[in-house]
Amino acid sequence: MFEVDTMNNKTDSSKTNSPFDIDFSTENIEGLQMLKDMEFVVFDLETTGGNTKSDKIIEIGLVKIKNLQITQELSYLIKPEIKIPDFIQKLTGIKQADVESSPIIEDVIDEVREMMGDSILVAHNTSFDIPFFNSVLRRLEMPELTNKSLCTNLMTKYLIPNLLNSNLNYMSKIFNIRHSKAHRALDDAKATTELLLNYLKIFIHKDIQKPNHLYYPRNRYELDRIHYKVESHKPEVIEQKLKKLKTHALVTLKGENGVILYSLPILQHDEEHKFISEKLNSSPWKTATIKLFGPYLEALIHFNNLFSKMEPAARGETIRLMWQLHLPGITLPPKGQEHLIPNTSIEREYGDFVIAHHLVPEQMIIFPMQSLHMKNQLIFRYPSHKKKLLQYINSKSQRLSNNKLKKPHFHPLLSSFIDHYLEKENQKEMGLFIFKKKKPISRPDDFLKELDGYLSEHPNSYQYPSEYI
Repeated sequence: MFEVDTMNNKTDSSKTNSPFDIDFSTENIEGLQMLKDMEFVVFDLETTGGNTKSDKIIEIGLVKIKNLQITQELSYLIKPEIKIPDFIQKLTGIKQADVESSPIIEDVIDEVREMMGDSILVAHNTSFDIPFFNSVLRRLEMPELTNKSLCTNLMTKYLIPNLLNSNLNYMSKIFNIRHSKAHRALDDAKATTELLLNYLKIFIHKDIQKPNHLYYPRNRYELDRIHYKVESHKPEVIEQKLKKLKTHALVTLKGENGVILYSLPILQHDEEHKFISEKLNSSPWKTATIKLFGPYLEALIHFNNLFSKMEPAARGETIRLMWQLHLPGITLPPKGQEHLIPNTSIEREYGDFVIAHHLVPEQMIIFPMQSLHMKNQLIFRYPSHKKKLLQYINSKSQRLSNNKLKKPHFHPLLSSFIDHYLEKENQKEMGLFIFKKKKPISRPDDFLKELDGYLSEHPNSYQYPSEYI
């Protein structure tokens, strides 16, 4: 239970156990102990505005973490001694009357500093909270903070590439974090704490070895990819990881000097797992990478860059497996006679664009059918980016009409595979929304209504980032 002092609007709670159900069990005992030895204080400020010279703190919330457990919470309403702007009162729900009997910052600063101590300070936007707090310390002629700091907002952008929105409300939603009172200091600090604990679990499970990796996690701990080295990972470890995946993925094996030996986009078929397993046990690989994707089409587009770098024998072996597994109704002609593959009419008959769910919740991805390349994609949030989507379609449609949209190079076998795959998926209506450019340009409301209906029948089922690799 919280003890609330109504005389100074202070909330204090000492805890011995975290209320969050986060599983820290791991084989990485050293990494687990390293993070257990660290002490964190997560804090959040609510202020009258963003000007460090004239604005004041109206609420501060702090949460202490020891041994990966929440041990203390502290919260104060602060009398700013200036008027709280109307939009801040509306945003936070903190009214002028709420702080009239509260302490001024001078009365509580020592207790706040004592709780911070030498801990690592954490906020969801340290570039605001720490400089603002330091400005208060300067005004009070007190030493500024010298603690190390972590920003969960910045950490989010490292760990979840292609994320278009990293605010605390959204992160709480996709990680199922309780966050009932946004823009209240203690509730924001508690939500940030749970986000941090989720991230620390991820760091442990991804085999963190050094404290510095917390501060500089780029290219090490992304949730949509994992890298294995032959000297430290047995093939069966990678094989087990593949079998547990719940999304599409691209598996790549590299040899000496980064040479591409094999790459395969997978739809979680047993034969795909057998193929990768055989190559892990027979090829001279040095590194293996698994990268998650939402739509299989996106994995195929990324695969194109790697496909051309493989040796001809590996290319043939890979594409024929893909064709056998995913286009069983079409028999590939013998090697050298690939030109006999029947043509498709996917663009002419079905549409100019394709939309699919991105791996990240509430995000979508769109490609022009004529130019399936990352440079021509748009990742957008839906429905909040409806206008952006229509502008993109209009711009690309003009380039299509003027023949100015560059068509990327695909190996003929891969190009034909993608065409036939799209035709099959369009007929099955399995989660790809293929449409002609005319409707969104001439009747945008009807187009968006049709897209809404389609997405309601095909919700994002990837469970990312809660399910990560």
